[in-house]
Amino acid sequence: MILDNTINDFRRELLNLGYSKNAVVNYPKYAQNLLNYIKEVPQKITDIHIKNYYEYLKTKPSRVTKKAISESHIYSQLLAIKLYFDYLERTKIIKRNPYNLKVKQTTKNERIVFTQEEIELLYKNTQNLEEKTILHLCYGCGLRRSEAQDLNIKDVNFEQKLLFIRKGKGKKRRVIPLTESIVQDLKDYFSYTEIVRKEDEESFLVNIYGSKIKGDNMYELFKRILKRTQSLKPENYCLHSLRHSIATHLLENEMSIEMVRDFLGHSQLKTTQIYTRINFLKTKLQQ
Repeated sequence: MILDNTINDFRRELLNLGYSKNAVVNYPKYAQNLLNYIKEVPQKITDIHIKNYYEYLKTKPSRVTKKAISESHIYSQLLAIKLYFDYLERTKIIKRNPYNLKVKQTTKNERIVFTQEEIELLYKNTQNLEEKTILHLCYGCGLRRSEAQDLNIKDVNFEQKLLFIRKGKGKKRRVIPLTESIVQDLKDYFSYTEIVRKEDEESFLVNIYGSKIKGDNMYELFKRILKRTQSLKPENYCLHSLRHSIATHLLENEMSIEMVRDFLGHSQLKTTQIYTRINFLKTKLQQ
């Protein structure tokens, strides 16, 4: 493993520039992966090295799905590498920036969303409070995976029936109202997990060992529910499909797109439009 101080410096740079938590965590890791693959310090990396790494990424299997990683994920890794070398050039750690790839960001296809009937099937196919809680947070509350993972006990107010996202994407804060049924299920889940929860663990979602649950564990729980729902193909969906689905369903039930934007925690309306069925959205905007 190639250890280089510039990785930590790059992380601090991203933090100081106000990049999202996801970028601050993952972009230095993506740059580190390049160094490990090339087995060279940054000053010795050339454009050929980076091109070879790009070819490697196109054949590298995903740790979770075991299939080739998506084009959007490859783009994210290349963006991180570009930013890393831009930073090294700007701070004069390298004399010449070796990054000269011309890779266009892929156009995102419309994500497949669940119908309201399919959501009901998912809930019917949950086998425990843990699985039902994942659906409540990612569908009922529209949380991103990272938001559900980082949710703390103090962020769920049972009495006021409110859920607080204190550090969403872009450092946005928002408050989500909870239905009576979700409140009761979350209460039951919390009571159940108190048996295994470590004394100093503040996270709302915990694993069987009482520690903070990871995003990959949430994804695996979701996949189990999908596999039991025989009418659905698991490979067509991810946790984020639940967030897209609730956005679409809220619009179908006559909630204004501005209110859906606030519910999801988006800064711009055009971002919310991406999270909905395009044909339905066009119809709403033309009315």
